[in-house]
Amino acid sequence: MAVPKNTVWPRDPHTAAKHDLLKKYLQPWAPILLSRNETITYAEGFSGPGIYTEGEPGSPIVAYEAFVAALRHRPKNIRMVLVEGDKRRAAELQEQIARARERHPEEVNRRISVQSFHGECHPTLLDRLRISGALRQPLFVLLDSYGGPDIPFALLQQLAAHRSTEAMVTFAPAFLTRFAQKNDGHREAGNAAFGGSEWQAVFDQRSGDKFTFLRDQYRETLRRAGFTHTLYFEMVDEGGRVLYLIFGTSHEKGLEKMKEAMWSVDSDHGVRYRDPRDVQQQQLALELEPNTEPLRRILLEYISSCPRGRSVAELRHYTLLDTVYKPTQVTALVRQMRDAKDVSTEPHKVTGETRVLPYTPHPEAGPRHDQGALF
Repeated sequence: MAVPKNTVWPRDPHTAAKHDLLKKYLQPWAPILLSRNETITYAEGFSGPGIYTEGEPGSPIVAYEAFVAALRHRPKNIRMVLVEGDKRRAAELQEQIARARERHPEEVNRRISVQSFHGECHPTLLDRLRISGALRQPLFVLLDSYGGPDIPFALLQQLAAHRSTEAMVTFAPAFLTRFAQKNDGHREAGNAAFGGSEWQAVFDQRSGDKFTFLRDQYRETLRRAGFTHTLYFEMVDEGGRVLYLIFGTSHEKGLEKMKEAMWSVDSDHGVRYRDPRDVQQQQLALELEPNTEPLRRILLEYISSCPRGRSVAELRHYTLLDTVYKPTQVTALVRQMRDAKDVSTEPHKVTGETRVLPYTPHPEAGPRHDQGALF
């Protein structure tokens, strides 16, 4: 989105879906970490005013409400560090935080420390995290910028240097593909965001490949910064506008919980996902029983790439690390693929140790009939 000029602006479908995702991730994240830590920290580098024109809560208020619920029965502490570059919005955010506090009992409010600052995301956010000691404790950082190359690689490196830090970054590829080729300043900003100039090869890509090229480059940027595991998925709104969410963590449990949150986002927001590994780039509606046809294609390719096949445990791990799907969706899908004679399983019963191989008809069997596969 373009950088808004007003203090408060309308909430778009991407933002609504992101906030739903944030709430559904923080709800389990906080209790899990508070079970073994006295203090955890949530931070934002582009916090905004905390409210939208129709009264919808901004991300700091969404987070605050999630933390109130987490602390009701836990005598622990949560620190919030919020940075906003516009003075008017920073002032409005303080007002919205004060109103949020009024809705809850003091014994819970006093365990949520909210530090709100006016300043640029970098270096203000990192400086404040260092001063507060938050970098030495579990930390979740939301870097939800306005879509340009606003987040320097140096900041990602400093955050990822601490294993207990997780980050969620929004990345809109349209800005760089539209404006950076002929603008030196935008290209330099892109270099700072990607930590190098390799991304500029996007200008040599075909029109339909530009977004996916930048997506892959940015995921590699987070990996080079130091995040051991990255999850990235594509959000497409009803107007066809694309936004990538990239999640970086050093813990596989974080990936698992983020995917659970992702698949529980309210479908009313009009946003769909696409799995970057699906060659057909099928859009996935947010449904109670998600469409696993793209995962079927992805797993068949992965199984076929190894002469010995893959164990179900391997398929689950691959699904966790390299797709937008959840490992819990694998077992039922393997059974479906076996029954459709897309794969064979050894033994027949599907457990974590079961090996899954490309289907080979028995020599005495007749020709395979069409099983209705979609590829």
